Amino acid sequence: MFPRAKPMSSVLWALAAGNVALAALDGHCPPLGPVLPAPTNPATHESVRLAMQNVTDTLQNLTAGLDATGISVAVKSIHEANPLLELHHTPATLNPNGSTHIDSQTIYRIGSISKIFAVFSLLQQSNVNLDDPVTQYVPQLLELKGETDEVNDITTVRWNEVTLGALASHMSGIAADLVADIASIPTDWTQLGLPKLDEASETGCAGVLGLPPCNRTEFFRDFGKRYPVYAPFTNPVYSNVASSILGFAVEAITNMTYEKYVKQSIFEPLSMTNTTISNGPEKNKWGFIPVNETWWGSSLGYEDINGGFYSNTVDLLSFGTGILKHTVLDPAKTRKWMKPVTSTSSSGLLLGGPWEIIRSETVTKDKRLIEFYTKSGNLDSYNNILCLIPDYDLVITILSGGPQSSADLVNLALSKVVEGLLPAIEDAGKAEARPKFGGTYVDVTTNSTITLSLDDAPGFAVSNWIVRDVDVIKNYGNFAALSSSPKNQVVTVRLYPTNLSSGCHTAWRAVFDIGTPEELARQEANLFWPDSSCNTWASMDRITYGFRSMDEFVFSLNTDGSANSVNLRTFQIELKREG
Repeated sequence: MFPRAKPMSSVLWALAAGNVALAALDGHCPPLGPVLPAPTNPATHESVRLAMQNVTDTLQNLTAGLDATGISVAVKSIHEANPLLELHHTPATLNPNGSTHIDSQTIYRIGSISKIFAVFSLLQQSNVNLDDPVTQYVPQLLELKGETDEVNDITTVRWNEVTLGALASHMSGIAADLVADIASIPTDWTQLGLPKLDEASETGCAGVLGLPPCNRTEFFRDFGKRYPVYAPFTNPVYSNVASSILGFAVEAITNMTYEKYVKQSIFEPLSMTNTTISNGPEKNKWGFIPVNETWWGSSLGYEDINGGFYSNTVDLLSFGTGILKHTVLDPAKTRKWMKPVTSTSSSGLLLGGPWEIIRSETVTKDKRLIEFYTKSGNLDSYNNILCLIPDYDLVITILSGGPQSSADLVNLALSKVVEGLLPAIEDAGKAEARPKFGGTYVDVTTNSTITLSLDDAPGFAVSNWIVRDVDVIKNYGNFAALSSSPKNQVVTVRLYPTNLSSGCHTAWRAVFDIGTPEELARQEANLFWPDSSCNTWASMDRITYGFRSMDEFVFSLNTDGSANSVNLRTFQIELKREG
């Protein structure tokens, strides 16, 4: 499907391939996802402790000048009880109504991080599918009235085409908001050339600026006046209202108020004892309230569903851990949920439901592509982010508030944490995987052997793969009898986990990378899309013999999780681990 490029002259090669970046270190193309088991004791590794201290120093320098802004940063492995890293900055200038000392219990407004809970609540319903039309649960949407009687694709949302999943992933095409209307701000907008509005063109509610919060009645009265931005499933457009509608669906499905359902089904099982909806904490002293902050304690009405939550570091770490450990949502649903739904005009950002999925291939030594499942939350002077890294079983929370708080500050703090800590976590994973799976496996009776070792590249390197006196890697081209590819290409083999296990057995898969780094770079220099030589998703499980795949490895484990043998299923042979 992707033929190899013809040889180029040395001059043309130097010009065309000089800036080519391969998919991962040395041209390897690992499967997307973890390339080794996540470390289960990262805090015990010297490299991690050193990295944590360096990151802490960096964050302290970053926050030193925040004289009226508070910030809390934490990182936790889901396998350990205590966070790997915590930094809390208490500014010199404080609001006397709020906390005077910021720590992991200090409560912030978390803004749009709230949106995760509506989707999570729907995923918990066994009889609900995200492909269901939203009108199945909120039929009142079909009765929305526009500013005029004119009904067409420009003026009116085709609600029967809008699914729960479209709302979750910002693919519904509906308007971004209702209450965030500058007409609610008491100023003379005609001075900027805008027309004077009559009362019918103003919501009269907002929840701030002295206006009462908007209720559901006002939503259904006014939202039909907002034109769609796109037809459903055309392009992603961020929508606060979408999450509120999902909350209405949760209420219809569960026959409970949204707040009661979330408390009962999410907060309580995950011990999120300091997280609230609509109302702030019982005592203002428990929260960080920036000086001159006007949004603390104010309800956003029906939009509390999408942005009205209050929480702290402890609870959000518990929430992220609960997601990755499948505490209140089964593994299959979680895996499906934590996948992209659509792309954006940024090559580094995909969208899920409602995940903002950052992609990077620059943060680890192996230079492979890693996805970071994030949700940001910005409300007035509060700016926050929750970040899950499934490849390493890590949860990161950053909460901030104050005049110097911004999305840029939070993104910078996240970058410093990820860039400073992940290479050490990568090292910790290798340090734990090497004694569990590394080494040489042998079957003396058949003169068969295989060696698994670790280097800076992803996964385990496979070498000395001999079965019944046959060098498997050197003869790889001869195994590909159904392929038209040349038989004499350079082949390197890497081994990666699949997370499939049963009892004391766990399955891994080998990837056969074809070609030298130089050959792959020449191929990529000729094509217009990045990482064009990386097609592992399409090449796995291709060579089979008697229904068994050549790339399948099944380890037998001891009680401590270390391997004692590996079964090469295609060759019907089991090799014992030496030493």
